[in-house]
Amino acid sequence: MITIIFCNQKIYAQAGTLDQTFGDGGTIVVEKSFFGGRSLIQQDGKIIFVSGANVLDRFNPDGTYDQSFGKHGRTTLYFRGKFFTSNNRFILQPDGKIVGIGEYYPEGDKVFSGVFRCNPDGSIDSSFGVNGLDSVEIENQAYSSGIILQPDGKIVVSGTAEKEEYDDRRNFIYRLMSNGGLDASFGEGGIVVNKHVYNINAVALIMRPDGRLVIGNTYYSNDSHPSYELESFNQDGSVDNSFGVKGIAKFIFGENQAGDWYSNMNEMAIQEDGKIVCVGTTGNKRFFMALCRFNENGTIDAGFGDNGGIIPNLENVDGSNNDGIDFQPDGKILACGSANIAYSFSEIVISRYTQNGQLDTNFGNKGFTIITKDSSNVGTRSIHYLSSGKILATGQLTHYLQSMTAIIMVRLNGDNVLAANFKDVKAAQNNDAITITWQTLNESGTKSFTVERSSNANDYVGINTVPAKGVASNYSYTDKNPLVGTNYYRIRENAINGTDTFSPVVKVVFNDNGVISLYPNPAKITVTVKGLNKNINTIIKITDMQGREISSQNFTQSSSATLNIRALAQGTYFVQVAQQDKIVRLKLIKE
Repeated sequence: MITIIFCNQKIYAQAGTLDQTFGDGGTIVVEKSFFGGRSLIQQDGKIIFVSGANVLDRFNPDGTYDQSFGKHGRTTLYFRGKFFTSNNRFILQPDGKIVGIGEYYPEGDKVFSGVFRCNPDGSIDSSFGVNGLDSVEIENQAYSSGIILQPDGKIVVSGTAEKEEYDDRRNFIYRLMSNGGLDASFGEGGIVVNKHVYNINAVALIMRPDGRLVIGNTYYSNDSHPSYELESFNQDGSVDNSFGVKGIAKFIFGENQAGDWYSNMNEMAIQEDGKIVCVGTTGNKRFFMALCRFNENGTIDAGFGDNGGIIPNLENVDGSNNDGIDFQPDGKILACGSANIAYSFSEIVISRYTQNGQLDTNFGNKGFTIITKDSSNVGTRSIHYLSSGKILATGQLTHYLQSMTAIIMVRLNGDNVLAANFKDVKAAQNNDAITITWQTLNESGTKSFTVERSSNANDYVGINTVPAKGVASNYSYTDKNPLVGTNYYRIRENAINGTDTFSPVVKVVFNDNGVISLYPNPAKITVTVKGLNKNINTIIKITDMQGREISSQNFTQSSSATLNIRALAQGTYFVQVAQQDKIVRLKLIKE
């Protein structure tokens, strides 16, 4: 049984409906798997799972096993001693290598934090640690739960440690060199262990744009209201006192409400603007999916949901939980997990939220898509917004009558995508330009295609229109004057009957080799344009967001130019810098 809204796909594929071109009506169940859980998407669209104790699976974008990986799509890791992958946490290096975490049992009751690395084909990378495995002793027992890769190749791991089996837990964070071995420049000999008054459970790890590290925890204090807690660290492992209160930020669901509340953070992710969104569960007597958001400095984002958090209302459900999170290019938030109706089998629940943390009623049924498999418990732990504009959620299915545990993959349609028409919309920087390519599968009734560009994923402007070829074809357009910074592109299909449909949105962060920039920005009285070529003439214009010219000035033999903006009203503008055939547009915020 599937609870979704169906729509005539000859017009639009409703966002949140199952993608009928994927597997069996939008779902794929892979039997003979130990369990399914968190997944990662490679740049080529292939899907990787840690799908069992020391087992990795890789699938093609269509959900079939990738025969080039391991043995027929599966690899089993064997190390000296006992090692078990934990929490399905792993990362991909730029070179395609896979790095994951787990528990290593060297002797007796001790549990070490372990890190493994595999080559892109699934074989063990013997250049890492000792024959592919490195381990770190922390307290008596160390359970890893988070891993990130720094730009310099160093690997950071977080988790929870105990001195004794029933001792209150502490969280830890340590850093390894790119090929293993503790980085002595981090913490004390590479390790930081935090002691807390009450029990704590570390669940995730992220890196902020400036390189600072944040551990996501569930903190069990004595006031019957556990909190979603973030702890921020500087790049050397010291406490980041600029974040929250002495490096710690908390959100408490049900604060000031009576009763014993249960809360558990499961995952977190960082937005482009540095805000951090956390997902999990919370509730009193019954437990429901929950989300909250923190500002970049660790304060609660009161503009999100209801004063910083939201417990979405999923009707006729006895309990629900969020396990995974991802962001769309337009800033909307995707979450996935499981729900339970009438204490029966669990079901997959996927939800979408606006940028300010409200349910997006344009998605599924009032913001939710629920998927049920008969006589099975199903749930998802990872969700991905794909480059095609579609949405993939992955997790586990347990069929009790058949005593079977399996991976389950679910693919949904995204926004305004006429799925039968667009394929492989891509954009990439090409020297001083951005090239956009796309394919069509059907051009019946199509007049032309317009390439549209936006700086904020909301306000789009057409920059080029090409006639349709009438048959399935490949197209390419080069934007020779992209915006400095983030560019969003989409293709508008102009039909003969006057209707419009749109491709998925693709995003490119354009780094101009000329390094033309504004300082300060935001600005009040003057702003300086830096990085000009003083050997050629420069025309600098200020326009509003609709492109209407406000002022224009010429500059000669100057590497910088100062503009007086005192008379401008507060708001957002564009500064357009033209040097011969090169045009750069910079966004300016007037305070």
